Amino acid sequence: MLLDIVRGVRAAKGADWDCEIIFDHGGALREEFGSLGRVRVLSHPWTEGPGLHARLLRRVGKRVPFKARRFAGWLREWQKGGDGLIYSNTGTNGQLLAAIPRGIRVVSHIHELAYGLRRFCSARELSATLSRTDMFLAVSSATASDLSDLGVSNDRVARISNFVMTMPELADLTVARGEVCRRLGLPAVTRLICGCGHADWLKGLDLFVGIANKIVRNGENPPTFLWLGGNLHRRFARTAMGKLSDAARPFVHFIGEVDDASPYFAASEVVLVPSRIENFSRVALEAGALARPVLAFAAARGLADLLDSDCVVSEMTESAMAAALEALLTDPVDAALKGARLRDRIAKEFTAEKWIGEIIRTVEKVDCV
Repeated sequence: MLLDIVRGVRAAKGADWDCEIIFDHGGALREEFGSLGRVRVLSHPWTEGPGLHARLLRRVGKRVPFKARRFAGWLREWQKGGDGLIYSNTGTNGQLLAAIPRGIRVVSHIHELAYGLRRFCSARELSATLSRTDMFLAVSSATASDLSDLGVSNDRVARISNFVMTMPELADLTVARGEVCRRLGLPAVTRLICGCGHADWLKGLDLFVGIANKIVRNGENPPTFLWLGGNLHRRFARTAMGKLSDAARPFVHFIGEVDDASPYFAASEVVLVPSRIENFSRVALEAGALARPVLAFAAARGLADLLDSDCVVSEMTESAMAAALEALLTDPVDAALKGARLRDRIAKEFTAEKWIGEIIRTVEKVDCV
C-alpha cells in the first residue's frame, strides 16, 4: 500500500517532489522504493532472514532503543535539507515517533484496529503514537471508530481507504482457472476457492480449514480450496492444517507466499476472507477488482466499507460461512452478479484517482498548520 501511495503522490506532484523511505527491515520491495526516493533500513543486516539467530537478534532489537537513536540521527540530517513532514504507514511506530522533536508534523496512516494496536504496541508505544501524531488517516470506518474510542478527537482523523492503482482487465474465468490448475497439476475443470493471508489466528486459517471440511463432506463434487500466504511453518498453522479431514485433504492446497495473487483470485469461483479481525482487506479489494465474489465475516468489521451486506456473514462460524459459500456455488449467475457489482463499486469508490488526491489535500493541510 505504501508503495502505491508514494508512486501516486510522485505522479501527482511531479519529479521535484522528494521523499526518504525508512524500513524497519529490508524486503522484496526495497528496489522499487529505491526508484522513488532514498531508502534507509533501521535494522542490522544480521537480523534479516528466517533463521534462529536472525529471529533472536530481531527480538533483542525490539527491546533496545538503538533504532530510535539511529532514527533521531537521520532526522537531524533530514532537517538540514529543509521543511517536510513524517508519514508513518502504521500505528505501531510509537517507539520511533517518540524520538521526533516537536515542531515536525506527523501523519499516521492507521491500518490496524484497536486489537492490533494493543497487540503489537506496548502501552508506552501506543501512547506515543496517539500523542505525537498530528493527523490520523484511518483506513476504514471501523478504524476511525476505534481511534475515537482510544481518545482521538474527530478533527484529527480523516478516512483514507485502501485503493487499487488501476482497474485490472477482466480475465475469463475458464482461461484463468485452466492456467492455475495447470500449475497445480489439477484437472482444468476444477472449481477453485481461494483464501489468502498470513497463516495465523487473526486471518482465520483454522476457519478456512473447517469450512473446507464441511463443504467436502456435504458435496459430491466439491471444489478445491487454495490458501495463499506465509507462516505455514509455525505451530498454529501446522495445527490448523492437521485438522483437515481425510476426505478433505485431497481438496485443500497450501500454496505459501506468491509474488502475485491475482491469477489465483481470477481463477476462483469465490474468494473467502475468513478473518476474525480485518481493518480493510486488500485481498477483498484485489479480488473484487477482478469481479470475483468475496465472502467475509461481519465480526471482522473493516470489510463493511467494501462489501455488500449479502456478502457479509453475520454468524462467525464455519457452518454459516460454508452455507453462504454453498449458496454461491449452486447459483453461478448470482455469484457472477455479486462479483460484477463489487468490481463496479471499486471502480467508483476505491481507485487511486480518488484517494491519492484526498491524501495530498489532507497532508498539505497538516503541513500548513
